[in-house]
Amino acid sequence: MARKRNHLTTDILADVLHRLGIGAAAVDREALRRRMDLPEYDGFVEDDAVAAALRDGDARRAFRETGVAALRSSVPALRPEPGDEEGIVWCLRVKIPLLDDGRLDLRFDVPPGETAAEILEEMALGNDPTRRLDGLRAALAATAGQLRKTLHRTVDRLRDQIRDDLHDTGADAPTYIAHLDRSLRSRIFKPSPNLAHTVGDTLKTVRARAKVVAREESGRRRLRDRVGFGSYIDKFVPARRLNRRIIFHMGPTNSGKTYAALEALAKAPTGTYLAPLRLLALENYEALLERGLRAGMVTGEELLGEPDASHTARTIETADLRRPVEVAVIDEIQMLSDPDRGWAWTNALFGIPAKTVIVCGSDDALSHVRRAAEAAGESLDVVTFVRKTPLVALDTPVPLEDVQPGDAVVAFSRRAVHEIREALVVAGRSVATIYGALSPEVRRAEARRFRDGEAQVLVTTDAIGMGLNLGPLKRVVFSAVTKWDGTTIRPLTNPEIRQIAGRAGRFGHQDEGHVSATDDASLGPIRDALAGAPTAPAADTRFYVRPDLIAIEAAAQELNTASLADVLTHFSRATFYDGSPFQPSAMEEALDAARAVDLAKLPIREAFAFAVAPIDRRDALSKAMLDRWAQAHAAGAVVPALRARFDGELDDLERMVKLTAAYLWLGRRFPQTFDETEATKALRGRANAAIEAHLRETATRTVGAGHYRTGNE
Repeated sequence: MARKRNHLTTDILADVLHRLGIGAAAVDREALRRRMDLPEYDGFVEDDAVAAALRDGDARRAFRETGVAALRSSVPALRPEPGDEEGIVWCLRVKIPLLDDGRLDLRFDVPPGETAAEILEEMALGNDPTRRLDGLRAALAATAGQLRKTLHRTVDRLRDQIRDDLHDTGADAPTYIAHLDRSLRSRIFKPSPNLAHTVGDTLKTVRARAKVVAREESGRRRLRDRVGFGSYIDKFVPARRLNRRIIFHMGPTNSGKTYAALEALAKAPTGTYLAPLRLLALENYEALLERGLRAGMVTGEELLGEPDASHTARTIETADLRRPVEVAVIDEIQMLSDPDRGWAWTNALFGIPAKTVIVCGSDDALSHVRRAAEAAGESLDVVTFVRKTPLVALDTPVPLEDVQPGDAVVAFSRRAVHEIREALVVAGRSVATIYGALSPEVRRAEARRFRDGEAQVLVTTDAIGMGLNLGPLKRVVFSAVTKWDGTTIRPLTNPEIRQIAGRAGRFGHQDEGHVSATDDASLGPIRDALAGAPTAPAADTRFYVRPDLIAIEAAAQELNTASLADVLTHFSRATFYDGSPFQPSAMEEALDAARAVDLAKLPIREAFAFAVAPIDRRDALSKAMLDRWAQAHAAGAVVPALRARFDGELDDLERMVKLTAAYLWLGRRFPQTFDETEATKALRGRANAAIEAHLRETATRTVGAGHYRTGNE
């Protein structure tokens, strides 16, 4: 019977809507009946009443669509929740401070009160979020004041309990308060007859956990301070002041992740790009200049561009950890795991003072980046990028005799590169060559020859993995899937294979990239890597760090020694406590260098500069040269520019280029000793030109194997 009566009422509403010129099908008549509170029987309905109800409904809908957001911006404490149909249920969020010396609040959601509800109803019916706004604020303040008055005794008791906790435990107050705050932010209390009791019970549980956390953290902090690296994160004061936002552009090679980061960098008023290679720093410095920005470049050995640049491109070891910028881009973040250079990425990740830090790299680095953000108490957003062109592992090997124009053959030592290069030249291929012993300028020139078609085939080490525009590279062919890592011959990791293979099939040049190997046995690991097979978890996932000059001088004073080797030994053995998230970078080479530099009896600050100078420490001639330079500096002598012949063997020219880089690096630190920097730059240019000429001249004719001195890269 009720259903029939409802139908009768809605039929009457249909007649009214028809008289008002409104199609009955356009209105939910049952909802209109409920809103007007019409009885469930056949009765009379005023046309004007129906028209008024329709106007009210339209106003409420319009207010929900436009007015609610405007009101929330004026009164942020108001929280709208969906009501029936066009209605809104409002609640007031009230914060009650617990401590004056730390951010710690209780949060309550309460009805806004009778007066406030009346004003909100008027706002909704008139779709006017400014109507009686001052009156609304006053009414809400009165409601909040009444709640605070009700909870006055409970809150005072809680304040006393928190102070007693800190006094009884000797806990670190900031840590204790921070943990309480994190716990309480997720807890919203609602009015109830036993509100004070509910709040007390909740705080009792939260306080117990906060005391445990604070005790543990205080003990760890005292231990870290005692052993030396505990305050590592906190020492980056400019970064810690900024409440940085970290964004991880995560994706494989050729996915556009770095391009997107550089777009954000260029749009920012100030920023810095941190590169793993001088070559990448140079290329992106040039890109910033092309955008019309006031750009500069900083590497260990040179400065280019504007002295007060708004945007800089830097090698990561030269990151400015003092000057704040809007955006910083840290490229190849997976290098965090490198035992030799990972410390520079650790410094940048924790210490670069930028409001927004964009890190770019593969998904292998995600756990490191996430742990860093958590340790620093900073937000992390992960933006996933996918490769723009498919990467396909071929089913059959590609022996050297089947290498085609547009291919790159990858080897993992200088000797192997030259052997493969010679075989391809003999087979009639013109070849471009890239390996780590070549300077950035020569690598760039060789990559250009390959891009422009002057060389048909590229023979390279894993130096192509980053920092080179290889243009039309169609296929990457691995000559091996093992490499010498300075200690042993080991298999390539899956990320290493993916990084190198990913250079094939560059977006805009090829529809897809192909990857193969010169032999059947190597195809399996390549297929596994490209299929996304995970690498076995690292046995040690700590962050690599290297003591800076401040830490070294402090340790020297503590140990009462002038020996850099003694100080570095101290750091490598005693500075990192059990459970520390940090570990020392590979120290063997640094310790050998420190022992040699100690013979010059230099002040420890100067000895450190010589010990970390960028020379090839596996080369006896280069090490001997650096030792002579240190002795000359200690004696107050001037070190002249190097002298060289440019018709010598290739490895002699390569050594000369590396030594000129070391001379320029030391010249930036000791300009009175290494004062012939312009002559050294000219020498480096001539040596690079001689190497380029040699590689061009021998790229299309047979080269005697004895012409090359071999050795690992």
